[in-house]
Amino acid sequence: MKKTLTALIMAAAVPCAASATSVTLYGVVDVNLSHIRQDGAKVTGLNSGGLAGSRFGLRGVEKLNEDLDVIFTLEGGFDLNTGESSQGKRLFGRQSFVGLQSKTYGTVTAGRLQGLGYRFSGEFDPMMMAPGSVLGSLTGEVPRAWMYNPLGDPARMDNAILYVSPKISGFEFGYQHGFRGTDRVPGIRNKSFDLASLTYDDGALRVSYGFGHSSATENNSPSTSKHTEHALGVRYKFSWATLFGSYQIRKTHGYSGTDHAWQVGARVPVSDAGAVHMAYGRVDNDTPFSNAPNTDDYGVHTWAVGYVHSLSKSTMLYSYFKQLRNEGNSRQTIFPPSGMPSPDRLHAKVTAFGVGIHHRF
Repeated sequence: MKKTLTALIMAAAVPCAASATSVTLYGVVDVNLSHIRQDGAKVTGLNSGGLAGSRFGLRGVEKLNEDLDVIFTLEGGFDLNTGESSQGKRLFGRQSFVGLQSKTYGTVTAGRLQGLGYRFSGEFDPMMMAPGSVLGSLTGEVPRAWMYNPLGDPARMDNAILYVSPKISGFEFGYQHGFRGTDRVPGIRNKSFDLASLTYDDGALRVSYGFGHSSATENNSPSTSKHTEHALGVRYKFSWATLFGSYQIRKTHGYSGTDHAWQVGARVPVSDAGAVHMAYGRVDNDTPFSNAPNTDDYGVHTWAVGYVHSLSKSTMLYSYFKQLRNEGNSRQTIFPPSGMPSPDRLHAKVTAFGVGIHHRF
């Protein structure tokens, strides 16, 4: 890692002809009408970001020489229905980074990153729509979000540096470190993180293993203790479908038990413009999610099915149905945040249905 960073810095120091930075403005506008029901209660309303979170961004590239580029991205999420910024009202809450990109040595970026945990989940989530994501319910919406999850911190990480190697014979290596920072997210951002991944991709088969470790803080609780995670994802493209599978485990230092999360799913094209997405999975948390009583034995199993229809290269219509069942001491609901509060009773069933439109520019 140090040799690679040194090589990138030396490459950047080589004199080169002046070149202008190319900057691209891009974004997503996405809204869906959803209906969520649990325990006899129900709510219907508009929600921003179904197939993908609404956002705007600036992406820049400056070519330093034939092998080396400077790159940056500034990307902010927002609620399409209110115009307010998302991710805690941050201007660039989704990601904001600058780095060096080399065909020979790989890519180094630093800032607020959608890092290895976020990338893993995006690659192996068969639903790829936030309110319909099974993987999101298993690893992102739980009281203690995993390092490898598709929704938010700590998969998005402040004060982080990431190295991704060039692809060699189908293999790619990544390493990420998150430095201790301000406590924007209690129990998370006052910790440091180390993640590493090894991925193989031959076009049809993609296999990725991810490792994660977080430091502890001064307080002793499940959220602030040391964590170790392992994540394995597999995706295979057939002519008639793409199949997905993932398995994740987590250990919390100082607490007995192991947390397990797994899912399987598929995307099946039904026309040149449309595909059916489906997934099923469950999570079992043997570790308590706080020091309060009755917060261990936390289980969720959930399934979802959706349909995405492309009107053009930039615009899609989509729909989804998702069901979640709570087990043990779980009281979990379904994304989005403007949906239902957590169930009042144990073993509650939650369902969500929605239709939406998605446009990229």
